[in-house]
Amino acid sequence: MAHRHGRPAGLRPAGHLAFAGFAGLLGLAACAPGDPGVGVASDGAVCAQIFSTNDTHGRLLPAAQSWSNGRPLGGSAALAAYVERERAAAPECPLFVVSGGDIMQGTLISNLTDGRSTIEAMNGIGYDAAAIGNHEFDWGVDILIERVADADFAMLGANIFLKGTDRHPDWIRPWAIVEREGVRIGFIGLTTTSTPVVARPSLVADFDFRSLADALDRYIPVVRAEGVDFVVAVMHEGAFCRIEPEGAACEGEALDALAATSERFDYAVTGHTHSRVETEIRGVPVIQSFANTTAYGLGRIDRSADGTVSARALGIRQAWADEIAPDPEVEELVASYRAEIADLVDRIVVTLPEALPAPRDGDFPLGRIVADAQRHASGADIALMNNGGIRRPLPAGPVTFSDLFELQPFDNKLIRHTMSGTLLLRTLEHSVRDGDVDLHASGMTVRYDPAASYGERILSVTLDDGSPLRPEGRYTVTANDFIATGGGGYTTFAEAELIEPPGVADLEALVAYLQAQPDPFPIPRAPRWIESPAR
Repeated sequence: MAHRHGRPAGLRPAGHLAFAGFAGLLGLAACAPGDPGVGVASDGAVCAQIFSTNDTHGRLLPAAQSWSNGRPLGGSAALAAYVERERAAAPECPLFVVSGGDIMQGTLISNLTDGRSTIEAMNGIGYDAAAIGNHEFDWGVDILIERVADADFAMLGANIFLKGTDRHPDWIRPWAIVEREGVRIGFIGLTTTSTPVVARPSLVADFDFRSLADALDRYIPVVRAEGVDFVVAVMHEGAFCRIEPEGAACEGEALDALAATSERFDYAVTGHTHSRVETEIRGVPVIQSFANTTAYGLGRIDRSADGTVSARALGIRQAWADEIAPDPEVEELVASYRAEIADLVDRIVVTLPEALPAPRDGDFPLGRIVADAQRHASGADIALMNNGGIRRPLPAGPVTFSDLFELQPFDNKLIRHTMSGTLLLRTLEHSVRDGDVDLHASGMTVRYDPAASYGERILSVTLDDGSPLRPEGRYTVTANDFIATGGGGYTTFAEAELIEPPGVADLEALVAYLQAQPDPFPIPRAPRWIESPAR
């Protein structure tokens, strides 16, 4: 498919995209092959619009959300149409399309192609740049390198270095310059420093994920030396905003990093936390637009004739799929991939009597079901499931294989260990390290005090047979290979005795368990983590 807006597939023509190669790593200017040299910023007054998404997670098809009253949102064809609508609404300002990262992982239509379908859809939409998110590493570096090569847009990671060196991997660009209608924007991409913890550690062991602020301060001068009109930070790092009487109060790692940056930037797009962020750092807009293509952010940057730069967020807008005609070319592309997996996508696995939400933290029925499925599949005494691996809610009524795939898209394998009671208690302590519960449990009930000192928060553990957990006891514990190999900071598994190497996949265990349950499906309502402050 030809890349829209006059750009052919593959890298943009010389003069349209400059990038940081080895010269950029040395602090020198680098340009696309054939580019006549360092560019020159536009003379006089100029403006640009920034259309942004983040954490799209392979959402190529529109989908209703738990809060949307059955109305579909997002999908690539609708998003492409919204890009064109916003471009047409302000023709005086060229529009640039960027992503805050985590673009591929999460749906059947994307995962079964190792993300290739997502990259093709993003090429069709006309993306210009994307931050590399932590989930971009989920299928290994070799697959990520292929997807970077497939992209007509720059995938950026200015703070990703080969471990122990001051060099970026040769397939990662720290920054890129995109020129459109005479306006030149330098994009600098950044990846969360928590990647070694939130990604499977073995997949990112060769890299250091260093300070976001230091990377911005290193590369903003390099990009400005290229003669750009504006500099935009595109970050896979996030924040949260809450509404208070005096206005929105926002906090998070992305805002801390931007506030610590000494060099001037003109606009910032964030991601990672799947939240609504619309705030400012030193008068510069910072935006994040939820996740899964349900919304997009829009902003405008202006430079007056005297050189003064100002920017403003124009809002975060819902991407209702039923309010716009889909882009026909992107729709055709997505439909071709959808047809290949239709039988699998539409297969009904279970019918639920009620909807099951998936909060980010805490103990809830859906998480209990997932943990129960893993204990059932492995025959262990106890199963532990990290909340971060529970990726979506489930609707009331028929639940399809596609729904369950999106719930557990990572193809994690289940591993059995033998743990002492003492080691298991340390594992549970780590789960409440921040006060909120981070693990779901099957086979036991935990009483805890989130206000107690770390190391003393677990008050008691009672097994399903009514017996107390004994520190000297030995228990079989099943967990997925993300946390069992240290993901999420769960290092205690390295001290446990391995019983079985990676076996059944988490999704396979869940499907088998759901199909084995009676109708109506029994919802596990009794809490397994009970907040019980010590008296």
